[in-house]
Amino acid sequence: MINHKNPKIRTHLVIVNGPNSPFANDNEEFISLVLSTGSVISGITYINVRTYNRNTLIGKGKIDDLKIKISEEEFDLLVFSHDLIASQERNLEKILKCPVIDRTRLILDIFAKRAKSSSGKLQVELAQLNHLSTRLVRGWTHLERQKGGIGLRGPGEKQLETDRRLLGVRIKSIKSRLKKIEVQRSVNRKSRMKSAKTVALVGYTNAGKSTLFNTLTSSETYAADQMFATLDPLFRPLKLSSKDEVIMSDTVGFIRELPETLVQAFLSTLEELCSADLILHVLDVSNRNLYENKHSVEKVLKQINAHNVPVINVCNKIDLIRNQSEIFSIKDGVQVSAQNGLGLDELITKISNMLEPKRTLKRIKLELGQSRVRSEIYQLSNVIEEKVNNDNEIEILCEIDDISYERLKKNEKIEAIQSKIANH
Repeated sequence: MINHKNPKIRTHLVIVNGPNSPFANDNEEFISLVLSTGSVISGITYINVRTYNRNTLIGKGKIDDLKIKISEEEFDLLVFSHDLIASQERNLEKILKCPVIDRTRLILDIFAKRAKSSSGKLQVELAQLNHLSTRLVRGWTHLERQKGGIGLRGPGEKQLETDRRLLGVRIKSIKSRLKKIEVQRSVNRKSRMKSAKTVALVGYTNAGKSTLFNTLTSSETYAADQMFATLDPLFRPLKLSSKDEVIMSDTVGFIRELPETLVQAFLSTLEELCSADLILHVLDVSNRNLYENKHSVEKVLKQINAHNVPVINVCNKIDLIRNQSEIFSIKDGVQVSAQNGLGLDELITKISNMLEPKRTLKRIKLELGQSRVRSEIYQLSNVIEEKVNNDNEIEILCEIDDISYERLKKNEKIEAIQSKIANH
């Protein structure tokens, strides 16, 4: 693991491009991930392979080249852009006599650094333990301190078996604590849904989500030009007009091929997206990998079953674009600059239009004594006409959405004698 307390740690990057490599054209992102840890890149080795070596990922010749670089350069850690299985990581460390980590472990380290809340820290630790459990050889005996070391080892039990069992106990404990947090979040989520509609921000990491969140909600949450600046979910009110208000949420940014361990660990956090009434997909239009990044986010949304929630594509950072033609190709995109405030009025208008329930023109018939429900109709709808018919009944012509109408029907006996789509 990268020691974040030592910003001067020297890393040598090994960028591996091979058959069907998902990161073949993503070297910039990998370098940004390493720099996000605060470490110094002492050198980069690019390796192209036709087939992956089962034991060491790369061939003997490339390993010999790395040995020479290790002897010539001074660095503390080798970071591979390609994921390594447990045996490959161990074999490389043994041969090269240097600590080795892969892309997934690097991302887990960054998440560990960014997590601030207790739930965020637990989620990251769970992801780390699940990832490292496959790489367990020794070194987990310090977990005995979680519940005392006496009497834990069974008769004839080897050190590795003890460590695995202690690791399992820790994972079980974290899952139990996260379950309680998940229940509390579910209660809070239901409470928010009753009080107001919710708008969730998603986007590729460093697309400007947190800056847009701060600008729209007049907040001062942490926003920085770095990957995964925000991990823990944030909620703030957003005024759409003098009367209407929604709750806006911001959470973790995505990257290409987000490790499965992180998706599973942050599932309860990501569920905020599934329950949202509207998703704002923030896109960095100044990024040349705009479409690939957009696809990566949509892939995660589908993975967590949030792909059916209505989406507005927010084309951010238009102030950094000279050629505007790239922006217009984003379907239904709203062009904004979260930094300079450009296009935000148009965005708020579009949010309002998409959140406003579709209204139906209904003629509702009431009895003269139903004064309470008559008052409620005036509160929940736009009343166009009211009259008393020949049968001494009240007829109210109004524009009302289906949810409000069902609410009226639930407690009172009313009848809609005419119904058609309202024209706006």
